[in-house]
Amino acid sequence: GPQDWSSQKYQSIVPLSIYPLTMGVYVAGVRSGNRDLSHRRPPLAEEAPLDGDARAWARLASLCVPVALTSLLMAVIGVGSRIEGGYQLGEWEDWTDSAVHSVFELAQPALTIAVIGAAAVALGRAVRRSGPAMVIGMVLLFLSGGVYWLWNGPVVYATALMQVQPLGFDNREVVHTPTVVLHDLYLLGMIALFCGLSLRARPRARLVAGGAAVAVATVV
Repeated sequence: GPQDWSSQKYQSIVPLSIYPLTMGVYVAGVRSGNRDLSHRRPPLAEEAPLDGDARAWARLASLCVPVALTSLLMAVIGVGSRIEGGYQLGEWEDWTDSAVHSVFELAQPALTIAVIGAAAVALGRAVRRSGPAMVIGMVLLFLSGGVYWLWNGPVVYATALMQVQPLGFDNREVVHTPTVVLHDLYLLGMIALFCGLSLRARPRARLVAGGAAVAVATVV
């Protein structure tokens, strides 16, 4: 009945649909970024036709592929849910069986993939051994995506990797569109921040400062 965690499918279908992809993008990003530093691979700094930052930009640009695939998947989920009539959401007097994800909610998975990929490239360029970085990152991704419901409470929802609606406030489940929009902007700020951290020269400082400012402003 409506009293039995009726929002489960609405909450889970988006984050769980991209969870495997987040792992793959992260591992690929760390490995590609680490090619400039790894002692197990031939050095690229002098022999490669592109310098380190040019290669970093190329790796960041390659994220367009998983971002596009994620956007396509979200379009399928969005259209499919509307054709089927929507999901159950809420409890008691707030219960409905026709809830659908907004465009702003469906934009978050693609932005999340971009954040993870950019962070992975930045981390790969910063550490010499990629193995431990991969393991730690995959654990963090499990905690942020595999158990997404941990990030639905007050305060923590603002800094979640992907904000899963509805949020729990005052014993009610609320889908708050302005909060979703702010989180989209937060993710855009994080993308700029990690893109900046992937670089060693211009426009590193501007990307890091601008991205951090946007992320902080949306949380505060």
